[in-house]
Amino acid sequence: MNDAPGEKPAPFGAPETTAPPGEAGGFFESGRPRLGGLQEPIRFTGRQAAVIRAVAETMIPPDPAWPDAGSDEIDIVAFVGRYVTPSGYRNKHYPFAEEDAVTAGLDRLGQSFVDGDATARAAAVAALEEAGDPLFEQLRALVYYGYYSRPVVTLAINRNLPAGRDYHGPPLPYGYLQTTEPWDEELLTRAAENGSYLETDDVVRVDLSQLSWTK
Repeated sequence: MNDAPGEKPAPFGAPETTAPPGEAGGFFESGRPRLGGLQEPIRFTGRQAAVIRAVAETMIPPDPAWPDAGSDEIDIVAFVGRYVTPSGYRNKHYPFAEEDAVTAGLDRLGQSFVDGDATARAAAVAALEEAGDPLFEQLRALVYYGYYSRPVVTLAINRNLPAGRDYHGPPLPYGYLQTTEPWDEELLTRAAENGSYLETDDVVRVDLSQLSWTK
């Protein structure tokens, strides 16, 4: 496997698709994204890390019944760092966050964003959205994915939401191993022998113009 400079082998399950610099169109990965992101997260400055935590707390406002999005137990800074493509590469996977652009955007928000109150922070984030700044969608995706992937948040969902009592986290990448029933091999064999389908080119529109929708 060709790892980026300084990058250790990818976590278990990651495809061996990291490209050397200058190859594969400049993309960091030429296939599926790494499972678990970078093993060594992108390192942010202290101020940039503070901006990330402040953005997380703005997008997911604090609530006594829920873990704080900017807290150490969520560790949103490390999560963001694992899913930002290192400097010198292009990113082909959503949310297309690349180190140089992300850190430049965090620097633009700067200490004034960190020091602002909730209203000022919300206004700054809304301005990014209204301007169509890619940083908004990138941070929103990373904050939401990072927050709701934490086990402590899964427990909070179980505790706080009636519909979430039996929720036990996302099914990917291994599926709901605790609840998925074994495949019925005999049934699958019969389905393969007797099943049929229409190819896309053979599908035709049904004419409903002569039907009456009244009783």
